[in-house]
Amino acid sequence: MKKKTGVFLIVVLWVFTLVISFLGGMAYHWASISEISTTKDYIAEVPISEVESIAKEQKNGITKQEAENLCRKVLGEKAEENGFPISYRCISAVSADNKLYYVMNIAWLVNNNHWSYIGNCYVSSDGQEIYDGIASPAKYEMTELRWKQ
Repeated sequence: MKKKTGVFLIVVLWVFTLVISFLGGMAYHWASISEISTTKDYIAEVPISEVESIAKEQKNGITKQEAENLCRKVLGEKAEENGFPISYRCISAVSADNKLYYVMNIAWLVNNNHWSYIGNCYVSSDGQEIYDGIASPAKYEMTELRWKQ
């Protein structure tokens, strides 16, 4: 009977060690996720036309073309790394924390041959903020504030 009790105790300690290791790893994982979480709690896609309409009504907003121009002015027209021309194109619009943003695709012209996607940014409809971020079909994530007026 002592042998079975010893084996049982070893198995219980082994399972306990696995559970503690797993929970410790999960705590680290969740801490890492919270560090890179988005700056905006809830992001929902809205029609670009709606954003432009609201921006015009408020008279303190910008159009998608003006958002593209703002990106060129603030973020630059050429890549510092290689001198490639950069393009900013509005692809969507979103609402985040009761504020509207234009979602921009950023690309550069590689060797005057083809455009290559390099990222996304979000321009507030009032033209006061630009955030870095990620945009893919039905998934929007705003990360850090890149520029604020």
